[in-house]
Amino acid sequence: THVQTVLRPPEGATVLARSEQDHCHAFRWRDRAWGVQFHPEFATHHMRGYVAFRGDELRQAGRCPTRIARDVTAAPQARKLLRRFVKHARGLHAP
Repeated sequence: THVQTVLRPPEGATVLARSEQDHCHAFRWRDRAWGVQFHPEFATHHMRGYVAFRGDELRQAGRCPTRIARDVTAAPQARKLLRRFVKHARGLHAP
């Protein structure tokens, strides 16, 4: 359901994650800004709601929203990722 992408990271940014589908899944710009192309804050009900919201668009693209929603699974590593990110960011700016 990915419809947006970073075409070009900001000048001076460091790309932190990439894939064959997207050359910039995550980046860091200097020491104060990070950007991600994924949603670690989404629980399964958020993602299923998003799929339902985009149902017509997905069907027009030949995709099956019912199947996509059924295949959504919990990602317990997302909460761990968010906690580690907060700890890391706080550590960078500790007095």
